[in-house]
This record gives sequence, structure tokens and C-alpha cells, in this order.
Amino acid sequence: MPAIATIGTEVMVTPGADIQIVLRPDQSKFIDDRSPFSIRVDGILEDDGTIIAIYGDIISGHARYREQIATLFVRVDNADWRIDSRSGSSFKIGQNIANRNAKHHFLHPEGSNIDGLPFIIGYGSVDSRSEDEVDVNCAIEYQD
Repeated sequence: MPAIATIGTEVMVTPGADIQIVLRPDQSKFIDDRSPFSIRVDGILEDDGTIIAIYGDIISGHARYREQIATLFVRVDNADWRIDSRSGSSFKIGQNIANRNAKHHFLHPEGSNIDGLPFIIGYGSVDSRSEDEVDVNCAIEYQD
């Protein structure tokens, strides 16, 4: 069972709320779409040796995600994506990798920037398990 922050791992993201599509700095729209998408982890972002995000090309999901890059930010206290296979994440999706905005904590909505428009912002669950694997290292409580 690969951990979330393992390069080459496929990670499924399921939005937990409306996604926001930012069309221009002064214009965005919200869409009620909780359909999952998957990325293949290409890289890791760290802050003082702590993983704060992973990023990678989107490999499956709704057509709006095609040819996009997702940056997934850790959003669960005590999460360690070096060992966790399930967790919570905020995400930014666009033509580029989101980068750290040191003016804010990385958990803050403005704690990262992404170049280019449009881009998508959201929050949801992340899962690096294959379909038949059980929860072993999970930063979020399982809810049925």
C-alpha cells in the first residue's frame, strides 16, 4: 500500500464540497460536483522538512480536469503523507503547480498561489489505496 507522498503513486481525490472555478481575479463560479479525479504523484512540496503538498498530472476524472496539474495540500492535523494512505486535502488545479505564498500559513486559502487562469480550488478526501486494500495508515476517521 503506497503512501500518499510516494512518487509515482496514483491518488484519488473526492471533493467534499462545491468546487470553485476562478475565471478571472474578480470572477469565479461554484459548481456542485463531487466526482472524483486521480493524479499520479510527480513531486512533493515541503516547508522546513514537513510535507505540505504533493502535485501531479491529473490522469482521470471529469473533462474539466484534462491536461491539468493538481497540487494537493495537507489539511488534517497530525497527517504524515509519508505513511498515510488516506487523508484530507485542499487542492488547486491549473496549468501549473501551485507554489507557496509565505505571507500566509500554507493551510490558509491564500497560503498558495497558482499562475494562469482559469484554475480550480476545492477541498476533499485523498486516497492512495487500491480498491481492495484496507485502511492501515489513515489521518482521517473512517465514517460509513
